[in-house]
Amino acid sequence: MSTTTGMQLSGKRFAGIDIPVGLTQANYFNLYFASWIMGCLMTIPTVIQPAFLKEVVKIPEGLTGSINAGLQNMGQIATLLLIGLVGIASDRYGRKILIVAGFAFCIVFYPVFGHSSDIAAALGLESSEWHLIIVYLSRFMLGIGLVLSHPQFVTLVADYTTAEGRGKGMALHAIMMSLGTLCVYGLFTQMAAVIGIIGAFYAGGALGLAGILVALSGLVDRIGKSHAVKTDIREIYRLVLRSFPLRAAYITGFVTRANISLTSTLIIVWMVSMAGKFGYTPLQATARAGVIMMVGNVFSILSFYIIGILLDRVGRLPVLISALILTGAGYFLIATIDDPFSNLMFLYVSLLGFAKNGAIVAANTLASDVTPRHCLGSALGVLNTVGTLGIIFFLQVCGYLFDSISHQSPFVFKGAVDAACGIWIFIARKKIISMKKEGQTL
Repeated sequence: MSTTTGMQLSGKRFAGIDIPVGLTQANYFNLYFASWIMGCLMTIPTVIQPAFLKEVVKIPEGLTGSINAGLQNMGQIATLLLIGLVGIASDRYGRKILIVAGFAFCIVFYPVFGHSSDIAAALGLESSEWHLIIVYLSRFMLGIGLVLSHPQFVTLVADYTTAEGRGKGMALHAIMMSLGTLCVYGLFTQMAAVIGIIGAFYAGGALGLAGILVALSGLVDRIGKSHAVKTDIREIYRLVLRSFPLRAAYITGFVTRANISLTSTLIIVWMVSMAGKFGYTPLQATARAGVIMMVGNVFSILSFYIIGILLDRVGRLPVLISALILTGAGYFLIATIDDPFSNLMFLYVSLLGFAKNGAIVAANTLASDVTPRHCLGSALGVLNTVGTLGIIFFLQVCGYLFDSISHQSPFVFKGAVDAACGIWIFIARKKIISMKKEGQTL
């Protein structure tokens, strides 16, 4: 049995996804388990950084938004510098080796990140500026590990799925990433109050070790070295120029990729900075923020089952447009709150959680649909590069708005951008559909 793309199927399925010849159900289980670990590793810095900077590094109170945003962007700078090379390496050498290397970086640099101030002191760098520089460098090295491994999972999902079932595959990957995020918000924040901030960094290193074991034992590359193609970056450039659907996916990636870290960063920093006013310690505020974000991620996970079905049955564009508009509405509603500890935050973050990941999954799926398989890793690498530029831009702008105007102003700004992107996709939908390839479901 084969698909419209010529991929031979084994006749077996995993969670409703047809399994090609050469793969087993165990490969899919390990792929999505590793996705869960990746979700944890990408979320831990966002959760513990605000309390770490305030309690351990002791940053100035009036710069909490800018410094937290800047620290988050160290990971994005690592992504920006390396993601193109990572995409090319993925097509030449395979996905698995990069996943293992990325997890190895996490084993080393999570503990190093937590001991940044101790390292600065041991080197005789006593000033607070030097302590902060070491913190930034450690976060950059951790970012290298994350950029080596994280993009490979979306590419592996595309490798493991047919066009007919890719929406479900991408949605299941997003579910497992969100479950990892959920576990960090729900369990990790509570655990950090017991084991302390430094202990939380060591827990991140332990998760990196678990990721290596899962990758080595259960992941396989669909494109072996003998079939690897040396992708010319000029080929990707020509592909982008002639494919309006791919450009639309890239623009959407620029706008939406920041939503993963921006929402939690702003809310946690907001709550930690206001902790004293409302009778909380920084760690208590972090735990409260973790519960709020956990509830939001529950709704995010619930939405993915629906998103996966809709992507394959209704199409990529209706899901993309609806998700963008709802994301904008969620941001606007959060901006109406004066008390970040209010129970209304649960409701509005839940709406945002339900909507924001749908746009990211739809953009990934659309890009995978319109890209030739031999350069898929490189094309998705460009998508990640564009998304990284968006993360850097929105984190810096929103951090500035947070410190200079109000705690609510970043949410107004980001909500307006997401809604505007949704309206643009709606207006351009006929052009996107008219340029679709034969057999695509747009």
